[in-house]
Amino acid sequence: MINYLNIIQLVSGIAAAVLVFVGIFMSVKALNPEKHDTIPMKTTVISAIVIALGLLCYAVTKTCTNLTVITEEQYELWTLYLASAGEVAKSFGFIVFIPVVFRLFKPKSRRDEQTDIPEEENS
Repeated sequence: MINYLNIIQLVSGIAAAVLVFVGIFMSVKALNPEKHDTIPMKTTVISAIVIALGLLCYAVTKTCTNLTVITEEQYELWTLYLASAGEVAKSFGFIVFIPVVFRLFKPKSRRDEQTDIPEEENS
């Protein structure tokens, strides 16, 4: 059973890293300082959900770690998963709010360097 836990832990750890980076990348990709637009709400919500799924996958990794440490006491799997999810939320829960922070801070608009000054003709 320990071999299966190691495989599950490895797969869920890789999936967690991929999901978190994809969620952050989606938000960063939507940033366009040349257009001076905010990130669309749909992109913000989707990237926050993807990051949250990544953190839940990381909770599976933590659960597998806790299962190998706790051998004497018999806890249910859901109890260990909820405890691990709470620990992950306490440690890394702020990462979910990164897309929201990107959305809140709208890039400052620049004035065009060209000024429209009409040329006066001397007659």
